[in-house]
Amino acid sequence: MQRVIEVERPRLVVRILYSIGRRLFGQVPTPERIMAHRLSLMVGLGALYGAIRWAGRIDARLRALLQVQVATLYGSVY
Repeated sequence: MQRVIEVERPRLVVRILYSIGRRLFGQVPTPERIMAHRLSLMVGLGALYGAIRWAGRIDARLRALLQVQVATLYGSVY
């Protein structure tokens, strides 16, 4: 199986998006580093996640609890 390699020289837009991910999570999340190969995908999903995070109607504490619960159900590390 071929391994996905990170973008070696990210463009300005990708570096800006990386800084947002770093500010939110403490480091650039792996999915974000992988999506950097397809800028339109990275921007589109970033807009979706941003809309859910900032315009969503679920309380932030409840949203975090739901994320932990879903990660537990699927057996993934949160």
